[in-house]
Amino acid sequence: MNNLIKKEIIEKFKKYNFQKYPFVFTDVNYKNLINWNDLNKLLEKDILHYPRVRMANDNFPEIRGYKGFIRYTYSQTGDRTPHINRHQLYKCLRDGATLIVDRCQSFFESVDESRLWLSKELECTCSANLYAAFTATPSFGLHFDNHDVIAVQIEGIKKWKVYNPTYSYPLEDERSFDYLPPNTSPDYEFDITPGQAIYLPAGYWHNVTTQSKHSLHISFTVIRPRRLELFKTLFDELKNNPYMREPIEHGDSLSDKEKIKTIITNAINSFDIQFAENMLKAQSRTYRYKKIKLEHI
Repeated sequence: MNNLIKKEIIEKFKKYNFQKYPFVFTDVNYKNLINWNDLNKLLEKDILHYPRVRMANDNFPEIRGYKGFIRYTYSQTGDRTPHINRHQLYKCLRDGATLIVDRCQSFFESVDESRLWLSKELECTCSANLYAAFTATPSFGLHFDNHDVIAVQIEGIKKWKVYNPTYSYPLEDERSFDYLPPNTSPDYEFDITPGQAIYLPAGYWHNVTTQSKHSLHISFTVIRPRRLELFKTLFDELKNNPYMREPIEHGDSLSDKEKIKTIITNAINSFDIQFAENMLKAQSRTYRYKKIKLEHI
């Protein structure tokens, strides 16, 4: 398994910065993750569909839904296959678009090994997205993510302007475009170079620009279970109660308030919070591909 970050550094990070403050890693084990040749070969194959491969351009937000750089053809046997239209792709990239490959760990074994290592170290569900940029135009502008991020710079330089959260730890359905962005100077500025990685907890606003001719980086999403998820487990317990499964009374009648209070109180009193938290942690570490062994059929 690819230890992306040295043991002593990741331990110090977990103690002082994880889920608290931005952090910049140095001496990251990045050289075996991916290179331009790996990306080129992937794009040449007939396996990428939109939106698994997509583009973003802060000056032209509509391009996020643009599929015109993918063409479909039919083989002599009638198979419909996708192909990257090089000329259209090049034009979009020159005009400021960033190329994005979501969940790129499916295509690059070394990226998947690093993803699994991070998942184990940080007790999280982890995925990896690839970003390739060729101009200084930001991909998304000033925004925040509703999950933590570790972005590993592979080639080129990225400037990260980071702002403190205006809304702490946003939930899965809470997006930055529903909130007013900060209008002050950045609280942090980082120039991230190859071999470095930046960590941002969920909710930190950031705007990222390329400072070199081109840039290539992998962004690992870090999704950890939240305390709110304990209520889902508690709700599963309440579903076993026949009274709670019944419909609310029709007409002017209402439910027995005291009975409901007693049911909920008893469920809370018997609820093993520590066990439930450990189960959530274990579940978050199990996001891996299911093993298939056809030779044993």
